[in-house]
Amino acid sequence: MTTLSRQLPDFYEYHENETQYYLRQMKYPDDMALVHKWMHEPHVIPQWQLNKSETELKVYYEKMLADDHHRILIVGVNGEDVGYTEIYEGKRDRLGLYYDGDELDLGWHLLFGEKSVFGKGYLRPVMRLLSFYIFENAASAKIVGEPDHSVKPYAVVVEDMCYEAQRLIPMPEKTAMLYYCFRETFYAKFGHYLKDSKAFQHQQLAKAVS
Repeated sequence: MTTLSRQLPDFYEYHENETQYYLRQMKYPDDMALVHKWMHEPHVIPQWQLNKSETELKVYYEKMLADDHHRILIVGVNGEDVGYTEIYEGKRDRLGLYYDGDELDLGWHLLFGEKSVFGKGYLRPVMRLLSFYIFENAASAKIVGEPDHSVKPYAVVVEDMCYEAQRLIPMPEKTAMLYYCFRETFYAKFGHYLKDSKAFQHQQLAKAVS
């Protein structure tokens, strides 16, 4: 049986302000050198704690890739791979131990590995990319999240992106804030972004074939 997360496409493209954002399926083992580099960046280590040898990372990702409630994707901006995301099924994830989830709930974890993208305003567009990727390709009524509640700047961003705080969750490595992003609320605020993206892609296609 194909699981909810495995039904998601291997590639998804989104445009905002004429900037291209994309998700592509991580290629194993081809992308391991890139992921290894990112996991050893000083800004990534504290949150992800995967600053391991390349061999240890391969073992870790072989297990991840064999787990059918995850999708591992590379995030790109204007043709350059800049980050990494994990899309997961909320009820089948460890998060399912802490909340009463719906079978169609999906969530994501995100890191920007390339420091060159910092300060360029990419976070919100990439969060819209992830949300549209899920809502456009799955019947999920909501997206879930569980970031560390102590990261206050992140809290401001997610709430602006229609992620609504629910309650604190005591997890072994952190106290997380459970967030829900409801499909109807998200599209009411950001649906026009997707229409603009599709219109831009049609324009680019028309230029390419003319």
